Amino acid sequence: MKPFLCFLGGCEFEYILHELTSKPETYFDFDYFYSFQHDGQTNPYTFLAEQAQKVYEMQPHAVFLSQHDYMMGPISDIQLNRAVSREQQDKRIRELLDQCELMILTLLPLNVPIVMQFFPWFRINVLNRFKNTTPLYNEEQFMRKYAMGMEALADRYPNFYFLNLTHVCAMAGFRQTLKQTDAPWYSHIQFPATHIATEYTHLVNYILRRDKKVKCVIVDLDNTMWKGVIRDVGVENLEIRIDKERFHWNVLSILYARGILIGVISKNDSYLETDIRNFIKPHLTGIEFVCFELSWKDKCEVLFNVQQRLNIGLDSIVFIDDNAFEREQMKAVLPDVRVYDENIFEPLLYLPEFQPEFVTRESKDRTQFYLQENQRRQVQGSIEKGDFLGQCQFTIGVEKMQPFEVDRVTELIQRTNQLNTSIKRYTKDQIISFSRDPNCDIFVVHVADKFGDYGLVGVCIGFRRNNVYEIDTLLFSCRIMSKGVEDYTLTTVLDYAGEQNVDQVIVRFTKGPKNDQMRAILSNNNFAEFGSEGDSVVYGFDLQRQSPKPRPDWFSPIESDGEKTPAPAVSR
Repeated sequence: MKPFLCFLGGCEFEYILHELTSKPETYFDFDYFYSFQHDGQTNPYTFLAEQAQKVYEMQPHAVFLSQHDYMMGPISDIQLNRAVSREQQDKRIRELLDQCELMILTLLPLNVPIVMQFFPWFRINVLNRFKNTTPLYNEEQFMRKYAMGMEALADRYPNFYFLNLTHVCAMAGFRQTLKQTDAPWYSHIQFPATHIATEYTHLVNYILRRDKKVKCVIVDLDNTMWKGVIRDVGVENLEIRIDKERFHWNVLSILYARGILIGVISKNDSYLETDIRNFIKPHLTGIEFVCFELSWKDKCEVLFNVQQRLNIGLDSIVFIDDNAFEREQMKAVLPDVRVYDENIFEPLLYLPEFQPEFVTRESKDRTQFYLQENQRRQVQGSIEKGDFLGQCQFTIGVEKMQPFEVDRVTELIQRTNQLNTSIKRYTKDQIISFSRDPNCDIFVVHVADKFGDYGLVGVCIGFRRNNVYEIDTLLFSCRIMSKGVEDYTLTTVLDYAGEQNVDQVIVRFTKGPKNDQMRAILSNNNFAEFGSEGDSVVYGFDLQRQSPKPRPDWFSPIESDGEKTPAPAVSR
């Protein structure tokens, strides 16, 4: 379905919309309402004061605002020497921020992203560009304070975004971006606005979550990470072009620091692995590869095996290769994999799908978790699953969430698709709000074994509603799949609910593209299907007639360290 976007402002949106709508195949296809074009209204504040209901009825997927006309007044006052004092200028900034906040509050009932667009005046500091010798703010100082105020609003309101186009204009060049014929107190985009339209595309993909986040980047080696083919020149004769390959490699280091897995699949002789790793190591210090596959098999076959081993979706994997045949074969055999040529390296850092919402301790250690899982598989070998789990020395804790765990809980809620009953994508502020609700419990699950610490891998959000305990959200990282963590957690939560003197525990299961396994987990723990409500299937557990399953006996409770408050069912 095409998104419907609402633009409230004047001609500062004109060329952006012109560019976006003229090339939907390059950017994205959408329908829109533009107040200047469709209603003759350039003032978003006035428009909302008079016609907010009209915007509500449109049900847009996002609303874009602009205070460009309001900014021209204080900017022209500076340039024409009409500004009186910093106090007066601070008042103007406060008026702009208050006006924006009122528009945000008006639009909040829509529960959609609200974006304030801002692009700068490039003729700044004309008089005081070397040093501001007046007691007044110059243009740059004024706009900097305005931008800081907008960023504070963005911190306060989760659905509000401040689209500061300064860096986009700077990278493309202000003279190539803004009309040269404008008066100094005007600042309008000239056509074609290609780089601005590209930034809009990235923003819309980000705020509407049109692109699933990338979890793993798989790269080829020959003529991708360096110039030349190992079999032709030998590892000892490989050369790194500082202007290109080192930059590519640094990009991978940054992605790795964001918690994105990095792997290698290359058509090469396997006996070269040690030499190649030693060659790469000085340039990619600190990186551990989640896979390093050298063979002459089809790369699509190798990648599929890696995906099965990692247990992540194919659509969360990126494959980079300089060879057109390899790319096309990958697209044909595994169409869900995102495939790029070697020229993608520079944009990788800026594409929304490569930008996680949070970088937590668990995300930084994600590669280590997967390597530990590979160790577990190797040790398991032919041992029976139950015997193997009993040898792993599992420890587990199901505890109330602590304030410092909010980011990780939010990250799991935003990322988890497979083991997730609700597929709800709560924001950090919503999680904090739940934690302050006396009728809400947020449980977190920590797991470790003799191979390493899994970290915080599960979340359960429950609400007490009279004599019913409703599990609103139950999810787990795919790293703990089939280890019994789900069963242990459900038994613990059921025991806790029983201590709250409720009669029933219910779970509303909402089907997603990959979460069918959660239905099996609920059934395996004796939850019965009660009926359906809209898109959800209601599962229930009758505490008056049923007893929770025994906890798997290969788990030992994590000892409390004195800083966490264990859930009552665990601490008794």
